[in-house]
Amino acid sequence: MKRPEFNRSGLVLWTIIALLLIFLVLSLVLRRHETPMTSVEERKSPVQTERVEPMALTPQIDLPARIGADYRAMLPVDKGGRITQILVDRGDEVKAGQRLLTIDARVWDALLERAEIEIREAEKDLRRFEELVNSGAVSTSTYDEVKTRLDQARVQAAEARAYVSQCEVISPVDGFINDRFVEVGEFAPEGAAVLEVVRVDPVKILVDVPEREIGSLAVGDPLHFSLETLGLGIGTGTVSFIAQAASGASHSFTVEARAANPDRRYKPGMIATATLTGGQPSNVIAIPLSAVIPKNGEHFVYIVHEDRAVRRLVKIDRILGERAVLAEGLAAGDELIVDGHRTLIDGEPIERINAEN
Repeated sequence: MKRPEFNRSGLVLWTIIALLLIFLVLSLVLRRHETPMTSVEERKSPVQTERVEPMALTPQIDLPARIGADYRAMLPVDKGGRITQILVDRGDEVKAGQRLLTIDARVWDALLERAEIEIREAEKDLRRFEELVNSGAVSTSTYDEVKTRLDQARVQAAEARAYVSQCEVISPVDGFINDRFVEVGEFAPEGAAVLEVVRVDPVKILVDVPEREIGSLAVGDPLHFSLETLGLGIGTGTVSFIAQAASGASHSFTVEARAANPDRRYKPGMIATATLTGGQPSNVIAIPLSAVIPKNGEHFVYIVHEDRAVRRLVKIDRILGERAVLAEGLAAGDELIVDGHRTLIDGEPIERINAEN
């Protein structure tokens, strides 16, 4: 009976020994392939940096603006009547002096013809009576009556000729027909608008300027504007008008500038942004826009502190080309990471590559 007890005890002992050996072997294998933590912790990310320095910047303000036609008018008919011809349509380009529309002028044509006949008859009578007056056959009073009749006929002809010309609508400027309000055969009352003409080269840039900024502008100054949302880039006009009195409760002053528009890419009614510059230059912090990381509506950058990347929250005041002007967040002398910062973690060790000293 004792032999089986000895065998069970020995089996347990050998099992424990085998397990210990297996554990020892596994520990050695795992330790051989284990990467030291110190090597991970000491890994440094390569970055490029530059020293933050203030730059002189002339103060500027962006204001909403709109594009307007340089000339825009509703063209009326001077004499009422039935429309006989419409020689243009919407979108047509027209020249100054070009005939656009005609009104039935038969009544005035008849009056003009009658007056011209009267002129011819009166001129013949006047020549005949000149000879008679010179020979003493008739009195000078009779001659004066004939001369008066000629003068009256000439006045009537001039009046009828003016009425005939008023039966035509003539373009006052080089421009485009923007709208047409009538059709052939309709009756147009005297003074009724029949066509709208606009001139879009140049165009007007219209902007309402706050009273605190109006002193920085003068007629003849350049005015920069942009329509970048429409892909039209930046343009420059010349200030042509500054209101002398503020309009409305906003206490803003209407300013107009004119800008060349030979290719007609600027259309009246487009919304633009006008940029006003003026005042004494001031020092600002402007950093490469590529160094800024946007996240959840905020903007961050990384600076270097004791050879580690430190994340810093910044506030952007405005964008100037490829640089961001900061309102707060950085100071002169900070070492800004400008490349290699996209994958950094706050507090991560860094290695400078081509860093500014």
